[in-house]
Amino acid sequence: MLSNISSWCTVNGDFNYESFWINVVDSFKDVPGPTARRRVDGLLEWWTRKVFGKNHRKDLTPEVVSKMSVTTLAEQRKALEDSTFDSE
Repeated sequence: MLSNISSWCTVNGDFNYESFWINVVDSFKDVPGPTARRRVDGLLEWWTRKVFGKNHRKDLTPEVVSKMSVTTLAEQRKALEDSTFDSE
């Protein structure tokens, strides 16, 4: 068992899952320079191979990626962030 909580919530004690998720996403999105970018790109390429296998890498064209749910979620997150920034 990883936790003793009985239902999902965004904050468990001192740990904020939403903030953690945003930090993880930002570590891939907001890299400080070219060396970090290469490390992130290498990690994402490794993860893609682990998830999709080596034979399907060529299938992940920009058109296919643009229709993936992860792209939709990223667009929704950006729109929410933009609307929050505009309202402040």
